[in-house]
Amino acid sequence: MDKELFWDQISQTEETDLDDEKINRLLRFKAMQPYLENVKTILDIGGATGVFSLPLARMGFQVTHLDISSEMLKLAKEKAKDMTSITFIQGNAADLSYFEDNQFDLVICFDGAISFSGKLANKVISEACRVGKIVMMTVSNTNCMTATWLNYSLSKFNRLHPSVKQMMNTGYFNQADYDDVEEMTAISELKAYTPLELKGILEQNYMIVKECRSIGSLTHLYILHLYRQNNSEDISQKMNVLSDLEGFIDLCDDFDKNNMPDGMGSFRRAGLFAIAEKQSQKGIE
Repeated sequence: MDKELFWDQISQTEETDLDDEKINRLLRFKAMQPYLENVKTILDIGGATGVFSLPLARMGFQVTHLDISSEMLKLAKEKAKDMTSITFIQGNAADLSYFEDNQFDLVICFDGAISFSGKLANKVISEACRVGKIVMMTVSNTNCMTATWLNYSLSKFNRLHPSVKQMMNTGYFNQADYDDVEEMTAISELKAYTPLELKGILEQNYMIVKECRSIGSLTHLYILHLYRQNNSEDISQKMNVLSDLEGFIDLCDDFDKNNMPDGMGSFRRAGLFAIAEKQSQKGIE
């Protein structure tokens, strides 16, 4: 399926928080805060309907919101109304040639923009590093995606499909490699990462990695308990209420950093998180 069409089709449900999606988002906002002090310009790659770009623009940052989907951009623009601190661009995350090197103080690239680029995922990371002085990103976590592919395989075929082992060993899936997977998943191509793999790619792009770890593993484990006692709608409601519990986001953040930095990450949304900055800021203004 064409990538723009794929994202267009899910634009209306982009901000429907299922399971631990809201908690994942709050964890990303928390991780971002220490790096905003000297930031003026921000590029949001794969900004979707504006869940990060719009709050950042309201905080006074000059934000450029880029997305491949015209429908995502339409919804984001409707919410932006007459805001002058945000610019919208339709474009492909793997080609940021219209931006200069180090043009942005901060580049954020969350969830699907990298991993759903498949074989071009490393190119998206490279482009984010090129145009940004600091980059923050989430990508699909190989630990979580292996279990996801196991579920796809057993629920559709009642057997171990070879793509499960490929995902476990390489983090990569492409429908074109198989002749029987269209009914297994609508995802045409995906690249997941381990923390060590993602850290290495960032370093290859001349970045100093400040954090590279799983994000949201505690809620993933907790949801396994909830599913024994509740239906999916009730679980989402419970998790969204839990996100507002005093101290809960801090607890999840501590768990990711100290207990399970190489864990599976969130049940939903990308479960591997990284922050990196240019090796030398000298002469970069």
